Amino acid sequence: MTTRVQHKPNGSSKKTVKSAQPSRNVGATNKATKDLRHRLNLNQPDFARLLPISIRSLASLEAGKPPTPAVARRLNELQRLAKALVEVMKPDAMGSWLHKPNGALDGLKPLEVIDRGETDRLWEMIYFLRSGTPS
Repeated sequence: MTTRVQHKPNGSSKKTVKSAQPSRNVGATNKATKDLRHRLNLNQPDFARLLPISIRSLASLEAGKPPTPAVARRLNELQRLAKALVEVMKPDAMGSWLHKPNGALDGLKPLEVIDRGETDRLWEMIYFLRSGTPS
């Protein structure tokens, strides 16, 4: 633990304390990252591509390094998408579905659609599947 005292010109001072211990939430975030990758049935290269970060950065993230704000947002988005997909398909089918070309996505694989940043197309598909209305 580090304590720093800042002295101001008016004679007042302010103490700041920095803890040397990592946040307790980091471990939960990293476990969730690995769990999400496994739930989507993706290998590290494919999952890293979706974040988008390097495989080495993903390994560091899964090992305990906290995500950057941008990566944390992307992880949250993928978490929400996975949760919605489980509502319309069997969880064990999600991994193979992500890798197969889909006619509703102009022949693209859902993985490619996510990689392109076009998740709105998947959300639209999920909406129609939830409602039972043909698109």
